[in-house]
Amino acid sequence: MILVLLVAVGGAAAALLHVRLTAAVTDRRRVLLLTVSTCGVLGFVVAAAPPQWFVALACFGFLGVLAPMSSVALMTVTQIREGRYRDGLAFLAANVIGGVACAMFGILLLKSGVTLYHKF
Repeated sequence: MILVLLVAVGGAAAALLHVRLTAAVTDRRRVLLLTVSTCGVLGFVVAAAPPQWFVALACFGFLGVLAPMSSVALMTVTQIREGRYRDGLAFLAANVIGGVACAMFGILLLKSGVTLYHKF
């Protein structure tokens, strides 16, 4: 039950920050930057293998809500409805591919940092 409450607290804080940062989900560049950077931080945090309460609060709650795919989907559908098919598909691809790449980069960043730390 405590983990559920931690997810709720993290999600509520991230929802407020998400609305503030993306200006009510109207600017594509902000949404892309937010999604990609959040995925990088998420990869870094998950690779660090923190305690379960921190994963619930930070990963599932805060970071999961901060960059929701619903904003990406809404902006993609809006662009396609306006007849900008290429822009919509490029935006979707940039978010999905960029998000996965940044999550992998976050994991690699932590793993390489730990390796370098152990060598020195």
